[in-house]
Amino acid sequence: MKVLGIVASHRRLGNTEILVKEALMATERDGAEVEIVRWQNYRILPCEGLATCLFGGVGCKLKDVDDHNNLLEMIYQSDGVVFGAPCYIKEATAVVKQFIDRLFILGSQPSRVRGKPAVIIMPYATRGYTQYAFLQPNILLRQLGMKVIDRALVHTQGMNEAVAHPELLERVCGMGKALVNSIRTGDTTYLGEPGICPICHDRIIRIRKDGETVECGTCGITGKVNIEGGKIKVHFSEEQLDWIHSGRSGHAAYEILPSKDYFRKLRPILREGREKYREYLQIDPEPAESTS
Repeated sequence: MKVLGIVASHRRLGNTEILVKEALMATERDGAEVEIVRWQNYRILPCEGLATCLFGGVGCKLKDVDDHNNLLEMIYQSDGVVFGAPCYIKEATAVVKQFIDRLFILGSQPSRVRGKPAVIIMPYATRGYTQYAFLQPNILLRQLGMKVIDRALVHTQGMNEAVAHPELLERVCGMGKALVNSIRTGDTTYLGEPGICPICHDRIIRIRKDGETVECGTCGITGKVNIEGGKIKVHFSEEQLDWIHSGRSGHAAYEILPSKDYFRKLRPILREGREKYREYLQIDPEPAESTS
């Protein structure tokens, strides 16, 4: 049994690293082999958006140029993940989004950690600036098909302040123990604070254009709003829950991949039409002249 700790923070021995390591210590005491990685120590290039990983069947063209593929492989070799990132200005650090964009490849090469458990730990400094804290980690782990069994938003304003709060250390220690139990039993029941969405457990709900339906922007599940006992409630139908759990909501499988033949036929028209814009207001630098 192997547990991977991911630290998506530049700060060495900061609150994120401390809390992730506390959770890993708990998993190790319960028999897990542990490993930790800091994503900012590696090179993760932006996705170029060419979709060759989907339509070409050759994998990401950058897989041998940067470290994304190796970092993904580390996740694949684990049985569970402790994911930690600080909340900067309402959401997770930029490296998390950078990593997510490269997961476009999962449309043609399915994740190998589907169904495995994960926990999310997010320290933050300023109260009131955490509205989208779990958004990117939820998207990341959902793209990978992992099951988030618990998550914690932890207020630790000062550098390394987490060590001064035994209750916080105890909280993430419990998350580590729960992760090991989930790996052993296969039970991925969510243990954290309940949210509105029954899938990602977040509270980010979007009102659709019809003015009647709401949607979880992360999971795509739709429902209806009711006022019950003076409180806002969202009802999600069994059909919607079945749609999400069955995997029929897959964006790549049901929207992107079927467009392959269409764009192949359209390619000559696109090549001709784009020439109008090639020379207009050039924004790409000219190649440097050789001095040899």
